Order: sequence, then structure tokens, then C-alpha cells
Amino acid sequence: MPAYRARRRYRGALGTKFIGGHGTSIGGVIVDSGKFPWEQGALSAHHRTQQGKYHGVKFHETFGSLAYIIKCRVDGLRDFGTSMAPFNSFLFIQGLETLPLRMQAHSKNGLAVAKFLEGHKSVTWA
Repeated sequence: MPAYRARRRYRGALGTKFIGGHGTSIGGVIVDSGKFPWEQGALSAHHRTQQGKYHGVKFHETFGSLAYIIKCRVDGLRDFGTSMAPFNSFLFIQGLETLPLRMQAHSKNGLAVAKFLEGHKSVTWA
């Protein structure tokens, strides 16, 4: 079963594997529901406190439910330069066009393997 079907609220995806599908570019995806309770817990303290490097912005207060994704965006650009090259974007778009067909094939193949294993005398569970 493809990872994107494994859980309803899958929190991340590999752009290289699922979107690209061809291995010519490296990429990733961040999925943020905007529902994390930033006002609670030590994990979120970084987003609630003033950030000197961003002129005192408090991400949670300023951006609300978009705090995490905005923080990922600005920190990523500042620290890693996470903008994709135009040609790599083109390759990902090509892969995205065939994503439904590829996932359909993954599912069909996975089901065929499971059915084969289910009927095999040496397999107890599939």
C-alpha cells in the first residue's frame, strides 16, 4: 500500500518518491493542518517567544494557525535556501501529472501481492 494511503492524516510525504516519481530531483513536502495547540507546552515555546532575528515577531501571535508553516518557510529560506530550481520544479510537475495513475498501479500491485501471499501455504498473515 502506498504511504499516502496508509493514514488519513499523513503528516508528510516524500516529494522525490511520490510527486516526482522519477528520481531526477530531490524534494520534500510539509503538511500542516494548522491545528497544533501552540499556546500549550514546551515544544511550542519557540513559536510563542520573540524572535530577535525577525525583529521581535512572535510567530503564534502574528500568524495564528499559520505559525508553523511560516516559521518553516522563513527559517528554511534563511538557513538552507530551500527554493527549488525552475527545472526541478518542471520535473516535479511532470511527475505530479502522473501521480494518480502511479498510485493506482501501486495499490493494484500491492493488492495482488497480498492476495497471492494470503493463499500461500507458508504465509500465516497478509
